[in-house]
Amino acid sequence: MQKDVLVIGGGIAGLQAALELAGAGYPVHLVTDEANLGGKLIDSSEQSGQAACVWGDQVNISALYLGGNLHASSTVLGSLITRACNNPLVHVYSSSKLVELQGDVGHFQAIISDVATGKRTQKLVVGAVILAAGFSMYDVSQKGEYGYGYYKNVITSLEFEHLLSESRYRSDCIRRPSDGKCAEKIAFIQCVGSRDVVSKGEYCSAICCMFTAKEAILAKEFAPKTDVTVYYLDLRACGKNFDTFLARAQELGTNYVRTMISEVKEDPVTEKLSINYAAASKPVKEEFDLVVLAAGIRPSTRLKETAAILQIPLNQFGFVQVDPLEPVTTKRPGIFSVGGSQGPLDVPETMSLASAAAAATTRALGKPEGRPGRKPTPERDISQEPIRVGVFLCKSGLAAMGADVNSVTTSAQGQAGVTIVECEQAACQPDAIAKIQKLIATQGLNRIVVSPCVLKHNLNLFQETAQAAGLNRMLVEMADVPAKVWDNNTEKATKAAIAVTTRAVSDVKAFKPLRWHAEPVIPRALVVGGGVSGIATALALADRGYGCTIVEKSSVLGGYVRDLTGSLETQDLKQTVENLEKQVQKNDKIEVLLDSEAAEFSGRQGHFITTVATGQGQVKTTKKIEHGVVVLATGTTTYVPSEYLYGQDQRVITGVEAMYRLTDGRMPAKGEATYVFVQCVGSRNEEHKYCSRTCCGETIYAATKIKEENPEAKVYVLSRDIRTPGYLELKYRDARKAGVVFVHYEETAKPELVKDNAGNLSMAVVDPQSGLTLTLKPDQVILAVAQTASLEAKQMADLFKIQVNADGFLSETHSNFGTIAFPGGGIFIAGAAHGPKSVVDCLTQAKGVAGRAARILAQPALMMGGMVAEVEWDKCAACLTCVRTCPYTIPQITRDKKEMGAAYIPPADCRGCGMCASECPNKAIFVHHYQDDEVLARVETALTEVG
Repeated sequence: MQKDVLVIGGGIAGLQAALELAGAGYPVHLVTDEANLGGKLIDSSEQSGQAACVWGDQVNISALYLGGNLHASSTVLGSLITRACNNPLVHVYSSSKLVELQGDVGHFQAIISDVATGKRTQKLVVGAVILAAGFSMYDVSQKGEYGYGYYKNVITSLEFEHLLSESRYRSDCIRRPSDGKCAEKIAFIQCVGSRDVVSKGEYCSAICCMFTAKEAILAKEFAPKTDVTVYYLDLRACGKNFDTFLARAQELGTNYVRTMISEVKEDPVTEKLSINYAAASKPVKEEFDLVVLAAGIRPSTRLKETAAILQIPLNQFGFVQVDPLEPVTTKRPGIFSVGGSQGPLDVPETMSLASAAAAATTRALGKPEGRPGRKPTPERDISQEPIRVGVFLCKSGLAAMGADVNSVTTSAQGQAGVTIVECEQAACQPDAIAKIQKLIATQGLNRIVVSPCVLKHNLNLFQETAQAAGLNRMLVEMADVPAKVWDNNTEKATKAAIAVTTRAVSDVKAFKPLRWHAEPVIPRALVVGGGVSGIATALALADRGYGCTIVEKSSVLGGYVRDLTGSLETQDLKQTVENLEKQVQKNDKIEVLLDSEAAEFSGRQGHFITTVATGQGQVKTTKKIEHGVVVLATGTTTYVPSEYLYGQDQRVITGVEAMYRLTDGRMPAKGEATYVFVQCVGSRNEEHKYCSRTCCGETIYAATKIKEENPEAKVYVLSRDIRTPGYLELKYRDARKAGVVFVHYEETAKPELVKDNAGNLSMAVVDPQSGLTLTLKPDQVILAVAQTASLEAKQMADLFKIQVNADGFLSETHSNFGTIAFPGGGIFIAGAAHGPKSVVDCLTQAKGVAGRAARILAQPALMMGGMVAEVEWDKCAACLTCVRTCPYTIPQITRDKKEMGAAYIPPADCRGCGMCASECPNKAIFVHHYQDDEVLARVETALTEVG
């Protein structure tokens, strides 16, 4: 069976899948029809084929929501590009496309051709294919009522990205295209080509609300006096931290208006744009300098052609047709689909799908052949060598600062210890990397400096480069681009660039080589939580041949969804859960511990030891489990409301209770009964500021079921927003067609439920569009309550030495790009422990987690040591300060080295945080790479002002 994998598409989905596979040892052929990797990230229209730095003008942080920290998002995406370009197992074919595919899983024959000439350039034999073709944007010129193409000051979101980027580099305000005047008032119009039958885009494009919020924030941060208004239908901030992000936009002064805009008109003299709409039944007219259209998502231009070659079906909208419960699997075995090729997805979902697709591919192909990415090079002994520093300047980084290249080069050449200075267009590109390796060998360089670079993650790339050339990886320093603007002053920027480069050279001369050693890996996983996420993770790991222990606190598996028959995404929910349970029972590699909980935890990535307590009440037995990875799948709990007479009147129930009643036939009643659903009860408020994500879907599912089973019933849904991203929008449409009435309410005017003396219920809600008060007489009130962090989340965080966020959910590496892992290594998160999720999202994330965890379990040993703490026993007084200080409880007192006892820090367990070294009263502990002389050298240069 062939182990190579073909990945079609160079956006974030393709990059993530390729890197996951390469990290597991599979050769990857990455084909993109664009000149550069990055998909919508890179604007290669002007610099086609040239090396692109993510800090340069040619790069867009595209019309995607890229995480709460906007200014870090470019570095995260940029690291995906540079890692893929420089991974020896990833072969990139730019400006290329697939033109033919024959064969079956394990042995496909693919033909690749050049996009421009059509000439066939490559024949590949691969075992599997991942389609990550991305998406294109709706052609807003088809919406003539908005004037795009006629009015110069009506632009798309992507065009606004260009305009904003250009303004930030070259202007003091956002200038409108028609005459270059400052745009003092900007309007954003949402859902252009989305949720629209006429444009054949009835679905929600999922990302528009958040990229508009991002653009509004950037605009307000750059030009605070700019008046920004967003016209929207529903705000769909469904992901983790998304509502916080929206709140940030509003805090900066962005005005959100719920209305549908029918047309935009231009004043031919002033070129101002007028928008008319109704507010509280009164006409309102606003004038703007610039109107930005949030264009919807459409299939990529070549998706239809590529799908035909792959022989996989498309859905009614032209995206790849997939099963919601197996979202990466296509109809043809061995071919998988991720990202925008499936339809509208936000970034976290895309990243999870990419990891899941990589895991599914490895399952289909079996173990890799073990071909090394690079041949190991023996490390050179530099202990007797004089210091020879090689300085590699990055023209893209210097251009980002606005510095003069020649002046910085001359300054670097004059520094003591510098042997050679080279200047590259982009120091992180493969040609530059190869040059660094060659010069280390031919010039005898024993210290490396790269300056300046915005991608902090690239330090790891340059360290690997040095290691591949036989130089200890810790003898490398990278100068960051300072987060400062020099107002286009070349002289100041040049001085700053010289300063950061000088610092880096001074620091690196004090660096010493570090050593690592191999520690064995226990090929077993511990999964905490036996809901659908935990079960799916355990099964995926067991399928890869790894043992797994599920620790579940209750007496049954399945979690809170085990008794639900269906959901908005799948009608077979109960059957799905039952099938998962049966598979667990049959799998001899899975051990299930019910009525159990993790009580003690220690160890390091690759070899953890967890004590599990089993039993009820006071009588419990304990068992120690050794394992290489941990997966936390502790789920969520349901908020118990005090609002709307809940607990005081049996006619008021929660959405979950309504789902159970629909299952066992207690609902709906016959006749003209009135049902009123109230959304966001306990969510999106001061106590729980986030969206609980699943509530709208559950409400629409229940409301539609009621109408199906009793057409005479009157069903009302009172909501702040209906959040049905992607294809769930079609279910929302079907509910309206079935007769469910949706009424919006404002946060400041929540519905009021009262009970009169006769016991009758009355619900009053103010319609913000008309200003009228609607009074309903409900027979049943259903509250869509918040999903909150489980009671075990904080306990698990303390036990496993990780963090929770402000909402109590486990806090992962990055809410968009690192959703399934924690910084410490070897500990992963699956499902709703990360934040509220649907069952489909949980299953997808579980498979991605299993794939990532299996990469650790597959290794016989992990390299440990390096930047860790060490105790000088002759100085240690065994005072226990380090034992009390360490957040990971790693130091231990031993008499092996000293009769009176001394602290010992196992190098394999140490996380290198340095707290013990900073607190030790006798200075008996030091951290490698941060010894006194190294730290003092950094302190001395750090006190030098930059800019």
